[in-house]
Amino acid sequence: MRRFFKKLFTPPMIVIAALIMLWEDWLWDHLVRFMAWLGRLPVLRQLEAGIAKLPPYPAMGVFVLPSLLLLPVNLFAVYLTANGRAALGAGILIGAKLAGTAVLARLFSLCRPSLLTVNWFRRLYEAIGRFRQWLFNSPPWQAAVRWKNAVKVRLKRLTHRWRGGHFRRRWKAIVHLIRRRRARRATPPEQPAA
Repeated sequence: MRRFFKKLFTPPMIVIAALIMLWEDWLWDHLVRFMAWLGRLPVLRQLEAGIAKLPPYPAMGVFVLPSLLLLPVNLFAVYLTANGRAALGAGILIGAKLAGTAVLARLFSLCRPSLLTVNWFRRLYEAIGRFRQWLFNSPPWQAAVRWKNAVKVRLKRLTHRWRGGHFRRRWKAIVHLIRRRRARRATPPEQPAA
């Protein structure tokens, strides 16, 4: 029975894990770029230079700090959700997730050289890298990537049509027709000559 459930639930769980990792990977890449842009500010540049020079264990503390600071925010969001304010709670959770991931991504890029000098952290980092590589080469991941690329191609075709082709001409014709009708309504009817 256990084997049956394992065979039944493993493929959907791999697909869900692949989609979550795809989302996290995309989000991580974009947030790293945004935080690097933000890091060009003079105050943050000095702070980042100090963080990059930290030894391994203080760097680990700085790396863990955002998660600890977001814990009360997440608990507050859960409290709001439990008390009937689900939309506000979900909004706070999503905002905290985005902010936390952005800060964590930047701190990891700053602290990575120092953190990788710790043996157990380096082994964990390499194990996660191997798991990601296995997941990226798995059939569900490849299917998700093909689906994503197909959607991208379709959206590109649609936006291309919109920008310079069929849809744009139709939209202009509709706007022209609406303006003519408004102009006809706005002009008073002509009076017959007496």
